[in-house]
Amino acid sequence: MKIFQDKGKTLLPRVDTIFLLSRLLIVVGAVWVFFLSDLGLQGRMLVGILTCSFIIQLLLLSHLIRKKKSDLKKAYLSLMLFDLVFISVLIHFSGGYHSDFYLFYYLIVAFSSYVLVFRFSMIINMIVTIVYLALTMQHISNQDAVSILLRIGLMWFLSLAISFVSDYIRRSERRLLKLFDTLNQRTAELEKSQAHLELIYENTRVLAGILEVDGVTEEVMRILGEILAYPACGLLLVGPGDNLIYRGRNIGGQLNFHLKAADGSKSELIRRVVEQAEPVTVVDITERKDYQPLRSNSRAVMLVPMIAHGKILGVLSAESPEFAAFTNKDENMLAVVARSAALALDNAMLHRKMEELTITDELTGIYNYRYFTQKLKEEQRRAARYDQPLSMIMLDIDWFKKFNDTYGHEVGNIVLEGITLVVKQCIRDVDIFARYGGEEFVVLLPQTPKAEAARIGERIRQQIEASRFDGGDSIPDLTVTVSIGVTSYPENGKPYDELLSVADQALYRAKGAGKNLVCVI
Repeated sequence: MKIFQDKGKTLLPRVDTIFLLSRLLIVVGAVWVFFLSDLGLQGRMLVGILTCSFIIQLLLLSHLIRKKKSDLKKAYLSLMLFDLVFISVLIHFSGGYHSDFYLFYYLIVAFSSYVLVFRFSMIINMIVTIVYLALTMQHISNQDAVSILLRIGLMWFLSLAISFVSDYIRRSERRLLKLFDTLNQRTAELEKSQAHLELIYENTRVLAGILEVDGVTEEVMRILGEILAYPACGLLLVGPGDNLIYRGRNIGGQLNFHLKAADGSKSELIRRVVEQAEPVTVVDITERKDYQPLRSNSRAVMLVPMIAHGKILGVLSAESPEFAAFTNKDENMLAVVARSAALALDNAMLHRKMEELTITDELTGIYNYRYFTQKLKEEQRRAARYDQPLSMIMLDIDWFKKFNDTYGHEVGNIVLEGITLVVKQCIRDVDIFARYGGEEFVVLLPQTPKAEAARIGERIRQQIEASRFDGGDSIPDLTVTVSIGVTSYPENGKPYDELLSVADQALYRAKGAGKNLVCVI
C-alpha cells in the first residue's frame, strides 16, 4: 500500500531542514510550558519525558539526514504521530481552547499533506480534528464554537491547498524531469552518433589514399564489419551487362573476397536500388523472394547505392537477424560509407586506366618498352634469388621495312596488330608480352625452362607464317614471317642480368641464318 509521495528525483527543495526547524519550534514551546506554566508534578514529568523523547528523536533524525544512508519515510511518519501526541499534551496543559499551541497542528497538517498521499493525509487531518475537538469541547461556550470551527476549517483548507498544489507541482515536475531525461538521452545518443560518425569519417579518409579496387574493397569491408559491426554485409559492383557481382562479403565475421555473381532471379530488390539510385530498408525479408540474404537467419536488410559523379558503381548491403533492426540513423551511417567507397572505387578505376595507358603500347595494346624493362628487372632478381628458370623470346618481322615501303605504314600497322593477336594465343596469361620497338616484340616467360621456351617460340613462328592479314579491298591477303631468338637463365650459362642481350644475339643469329627461323642460345 502506498502511503508516501514519490521522493526520488525532484525539483522541489528538500524538506528535511524545514521539518527539523519546525520541530525545534515545538521544543521551544514545550520548554516554555515546562518552565512558565503551572503543570503540577504529574504534568511536569509528562511534559519533560515527552520533550526529552522528542529531542532524542530529532537528534536521531538529524543524524540520519546527514548520513543519507536510510529511508526517512518511517522516521517522518513516527515523528508526525509523536507530534500529534506531544502537541495535544502541550495544549492540554497550557489551557486547552485558550492554548495557542494548536498552531503546531498546522505544521503536522502541512507536512503530512506534502509527504503523504492524499488519502492518508486526510486521515491525519481527521485524527487531528477529532483530538483537538476532544481537548477543547469540554471547556468552551457556544460563542467559542465559531472560533474552533474557523481553526479547524483553516486547517482543512491548508491541508487541501497544499495537497492539490503539491500534487500539481509533482505531476508537472515529473513531466519536466521526464523531458530532461529524454533530452539527456537524446544528447547522449547524439554525442555517441557524432563520435561514431567521426570514427567512420576518420576511417573512410583512408579510402582516398587507396589506388587499387581490391584494397578499397578490403577497407570498406573492414569498416562495415569492425566499426559498424553488421552481422552480415556485402559490397556489390555493377559488372558488364549490368550484372551484379559480390566483390566482398562479411558473414558472421568471416571475410570472403572471391567474386560471386548475385542470383539474377533473387536480386530484383538490389536491381531496384541500382535503377532508382535510392536506399531501401526492409524490416523483415523472410517472406520476400526478391532478395537472397547472405545468412539464412537474416531478417532486416539495408541496401544503399554507391554513387560517384552521378554514376551507380554498386551497392552496399547490411543484414541483421533482428526484426526492424535498422533505423534512419543506420541508413545515414551506411550512406556516408557508401559515398566514400564510391569515390574511392571511381578513383581506383581511373588510376588503373591511367596506369594502363602509361604501360601499354598505343597501337597494339600490349605492354610498352618502359613497363617491360621494369618487369624484366623484377623477374631477373626473383629468378636469381629463388634459383628458378626465366626464359625470353625475342621476335622480329622479316623484311618489314620493305613491306612498309610497298604497302604503306597503315597496312604495316594492321600486320603489327594481327601478329600481336597471334602471339597472345600462343603464350600464357602469366607471361609478359611487350612491344620492344618498331617491328620487334619480346615475351618474358617466368619459371619456364629452355626446351619449353623453344617449343613456344616455334609455335609462334609457325602460327604467324600460317596467318593471313587483311590489307583492305585493293590489297590481297598478306603473309609475313618472323625471326625468333630464345634463351633461358640459368641454362644459357650467362648472368641473369644478361638475359636480354643473349636473346638479342639469338635473334640476330636467326636473321643471319636466313630468317623465318628460331635460334636458341
